[in-house]
Amino acid sequence: MQYTLFACCMAGDDEIVINNKTLSEQTYIELSRMIMNRIFSPGEKITEEQIAKTLGVSRTTVKKAFTALVQEGILEDIPRRGVFLRTYTKEERLEIYDIREVTAGLSARYAALNMARRDLNSLEAIYQQMDIAVKKQANDTYAHYDLELHDSIARFSGSSILYDVISNLNLRLMPFILVNSVQNIRETLKEHRDILDSLKNGDSEGAEKYMRFHIGRAKEKLFRNTD
Repeated sequence: MQYTLFACCMAGDDEIVINNKTLSEQTYIELSRMIMNRIFSPGEKITEEQIAKTLGVSRTTVKKAFTALVQEGILEDIPRRGVFLRTYTKEERLEIYDIREVTAGLSARYAALNMARRDLNSLEAIYQQMDIAVKKQANDTYAHYDLELHDSIARFSGSSILYDVISNLNLRLMPFILVNSVQNIRETLKEHRDILDSLKNGDSEGAEKYMRFHIGRAKEKLFRNTD
């Protein structure tokens, strides 16, 4: 997967504004995507030089992105050792999942009340891609659209605060989540269908209930298969 932003970027260029975002902000976004796509493993060391070369930006720009992700609890800066993708104990991961269940449920409730027709159409299009991935047994593709669906529902909630919280929780959890088996993705596809049907019907209570059930099931599967 190619992540290069701009091959021409030099030191001191981090305040260049492109698409209403500074280069340091875009670097933060791309580095977050790399984490979400499991490019790094929990506890893995990540260097400024490595990311600068991959994205084609200056180390100064990368340092700003690192600082933001450290402040958000995604990366860990250990003195005299470097920056690492933060790891969590089983108890911490359980706590994060519990919070995710509540916040994702709330986002579904809000989305059911606030979504426009075009938003529903967008979710349905994502769901169709998930259905195709299940039929092709393309688990990695399914995982990509699964994440996109959840991200979209959080955005459509209409709450920027809730969206930021959920995005942070997803960044913390994603490196620990294993790609599901074919049987599991078939089961989760049905769970997503229940969520979408509730959203389409404007059923806020149902949307929250099905979303919380879905996240709770995901937590059970994760901790059944890991330490």
